[in-house]
Amino acid sequence: MTKKEIRQQQIEKLSEFAESAEKDAEDQVLLKSIMNSEIISNCQSIGITSSLSYEVDTSGLIAQLWDQGKDVYLARANDNAERTQDFIYYSYMTKLTKSKFGVEEVNEPNAQINNDLDLIIVPGLAFALDSHQRLGFGGGYYDRFLSKHPNSKTVALANSQMIFKTASWKVEATDIAIQTIITPESILTN
Repeated sequence: MTKKEIRQQQIEKLSEFAESAEKDAEDQVLLKSIMNSEIISNCQSIGITSSLSYEVDTSGLIAQLWDQGKDVYLARANDNAERTQDFIYYSYMTKLTKSKFGVEEVNEPNAQINNDLDLIIVPGLAFALDSHQRLGFGGGYYDRFLSKHPNSKTVALANSQMIFKTASWKVEATDIAIQTIITPESILTN
């Protein structure tokens, strides 16, 4: 199977899973795991993406980060040929709009950009537990960003439908492995 076919298969599988109570339960376990980990307690500036309905829900995580006084930065894809992205300061007062990808992004032209973050919570469709490789959405935004900002710690929240023992997709030289993967059962550090 090609990466494109695996992506489509994962989106269908995750969309179906999103309708279940099990997904909500797993999201809560993942939220509790990351909030109780040293990963969060040792970081002040945290980059995150506003989740789509079939991804692990990040809304509760963002609210808890604010409650802890953390600086939250929301990913925003730049409309350029290089497919770059930035992380934009995000508070409960920030205005959001949906991007062409359907993801909510900061819609304030003078908002603060911070790409030198302590931690980035990286989204994905699938994660390989052995190599910590991720299957993203195909745009390469995160891989490009992470290659330019190697000092930021990375973590992914992976529900049971996102977990693969090994990558069943082709891993490219430009793919960046995630340092820590949090599953409903454990926290795995590379």
